[in-house]
Amino acid sequence: MKIIERCPCSLQAWIGTDEPVLDEMNLYFSCKNEVKEYLNRKLQKFKGEMVECYVYQNYKDKPREIQVSFEVKRL
Repeated sequence: MKIIERCPCSLQAWIGTDEPVLDEMNLYFSCKNEVKEYLNRKLQKFKGEMVECYVYQNYKDKPREIQVSFEVKRL
């Protein structure tokens, strides 16, 4: 599933299963690569860890969930 441009979203980033390490709202992205770049900057203290992120959007009154997974790299 693709991210819809110019549609506000919220996201949760997880490392493991306990609690999300990041939970933010009112963000705008145009593609999954932008999500990865944003999270890679925000999550530098987790370098080398695998992150699972869920981007939530409502489009035409329908909820959407887009999964993005990546490894946090050193900047």
